[in-house]
Amino acid sequence: MNVYDFPYHELSRLPVLVRNKRKKKTKNIINRICAFDIETSRLPDIEQSVLYIWAIQFGDDITLYGRTWDEFFYFCKSVKDVMPKDTWLVIYVHNLSYEMQFLKGWYDFQPDEVFATDSRKVLKCTMFDCLEFRCSYMLTNMSLDQFLKKMNVENKKLSGDLFDYSKIRYPWTDLTDYELQYMTNDVKGLVQALKKQLASDDDDLNSVPLTSTGYVRRDMKAAMRGYNHTQLRDMLPNATVYRLLREAFRGGNTMSNRFYTDLITDNVQSYDMVSSYPNVMMTEMYPMTRFHRHMSTPEHLHTLISSRWAACLFRLELWNVRLRDKDCGCPYIPKDKCRNLFRFINCNGRILKAEHLEITLTDIDFRIILSMYDWDDMKVSDLYVSTYHRLPMQIRETIMKYYRVKTELKGCDQDGDDYLYYMKNKEKLNSTYGMMVEDPAKDSIIFRDGHYEQDFKPLEDLIREHNRTAFLCYSWGVWVTAWARLNLQKGIDQAGYDFVYCDTDSVKVEGNIDLEAINSEAERKAKEADAWAADRDGVVHYMGVYESEGYRLPNRFATMGAKKYVLEEPDKTLHVTIAGVNKRKGGKELKKIENFREGFIFREAGGTESVFNDDVDMTISREGHDLRIRDNVVIKDSSYTLGITAEYRDILNGLIDVKYADQDIPGIYKVKR
Repeated sequence: MNVYDFPYHELSRLPVLVRNKRKKKTKNIINRICAFDIETSRLPDIEQSVLYIWAIQFGDDITLYGRTWDEFFYFCKSVKDVMPKDTWLVIYVHNLSYEMQFLKGWYDFQPDEVFATDSRKVLKCTMFDCLEFRCSYMLTNMSLDQFLKKMNVENKKLSGDLFDYSKIRYPWTDLTDYELQYMTNDVKGLVQALKKQLASDDDDLNSVPLTSTGYVRRDMKAAMRGYNHTQLRDMLPNATVYRLLREAFRGGNTMSNRFYTDLITDNVQSYDMVSSYPNVMMTEMYPMTRFHRHMSTPEHLHTLISSRWAACLFRLELWNVRLRDKDCGCPYIPKDKCRNLFRFINCNGRILKAEHLEITLTDIDFRIILSMYDWDDMKVSDLYVSTYHRLPMQIRETIMKYYRVKTELKGCDQDGDDYLYYMKNKEKLNSTYGMMVEDPAKDSIIFRDGHYEQDFKPLEDLIREHNRTAFLCYSWGVWVTAWARLNLQKGIDQAGYDFVYCDTDSVKVEGNIDLEAINSEAERKAKEADAWAADRDGVVHYMGVYESEGYRLPNRFATMGAKKYVLEEPDKTLHVTIAGVNKRKGGKELKKIENFREGFIFREAGGTESVFNDDVDMTISREGHDLRIRDNVVIKDSSYTLGITAEYRDILNGLIDVKYADQDIPGIYKVKR
């Protein structure tokens, strides 16, 4: 249906979800799920993009098409003319940030009409006081293709390989049936998938969260109503403690052993910890009282850490720090977290030795560093201490609710309703950690005059505003990753010189390692914390234990650093894992593992890059037509070249002692080939 034939008068007769006056974020919303999408062409000679067709799916039945922005705004204004007062039509867009780059060139958005979580990251926007566009990508946290497959809808996304994105199409270009069906499936499939998603959670357009973590936030917030909020407010960090927490926060430990980097290793096995982050949230202790300042001396710090009741947060200064074992394959101190580094050797982002450094740590990180490094002198400052206890029972019960459902339904039929329930709880379980480390003092983004600006506020004001409504404590999230790194370190240490690669919750080793003692301890802690569940066959799965990924033998493995590796299976199939490279295409393009070398260029699997064109207003002539172009984004093919930094290459080649000879740092770090 075209925009001029749409029965706009019917909108005023449709059922409306009435605003809940007790909930500020609710509105009067037409009870119909809608989706919007645009298709654009890149004009490579001027590196601009133009719209050639758009579509709006209105409920299950009507698909509206338009070829120009004029037709789109005819639709918008026609909806406004008939829409009841204070009533909204909600339209989902998969990756609204993309469409927003085009829309802002044609519509004068006011600051209160755009809700962005970051620059060029739009969660929702409103137009004409009656249309609300929401980002379904941020709701699902998966590509449209993945979302439609997961929800097993009738209209799945069609193949982009057959569509030919490189073909230049204009608003007057005759489109094939496949090209029209490609767009139809995108919007129709999105509506079908959203309908199933909302039904599975008993949601409507007023109650559904805006983001994927919103589901867990809603569950956790409801659960925490039973917690002592006076106690919670007392432990929330002030601005001083917050600064220390931000300095100390660190994600998962990802590292390749320099003694295996840029080499091909035979018969590698991989071991993953079961639900690493949920495990430590269930089994470990967290700072559960206000942080108080303590006497900052090394002796007092060691006494506190030995006591095991004290959660410590502090700044540390070290002189002449060096690895105790020069052949250690996974140094722990990250360069990016250090300050005032002087005369140091950096191995792929990790400190091998330094004449001086400063870093902010938790007591858990300090225990790892203490086991790995030596130094001549140390100074402790800004030592703050809280008391260790378990996380609130309400949080732990919510985590276990997700874990039990996930475990019980694992392996269920992917075409059934059980699979959706399984995936929903798996996603919720994985989101429990992310919710805890959302920055409580992140600056808001203001959209003004077509540009994204940070709304800078004093840190004290941001912390005060956050603490008024907080139901979780940011320090808990900082400790979650610290505990997880400690558990990962146990696997790394057990692997010893056979350690090849690690990433957050997995350890890859040459050959096999004996993890029985580590797993026995993890099982004991899981039993004590009730952190286990049985699957449909009655097999018990304990959180935190290492399980083999079951790599088939004989295999070959090669890595060139963090987030850069390839596995060759016995049948010569290659599995490439590189940030920025398409996994499906990467192995085919690499062809053989011997090609995984510095300088290899991924062209087909290199993905795409986006070029944002702002403040554009031009008219060009094409095929006898005048075409007006405003703000847009150009998506073009990109390539990825395998590489290693010059400093890392020097270390791998055993030249680092020559490079640093004039700095009087003793010791040689030659790689054993």
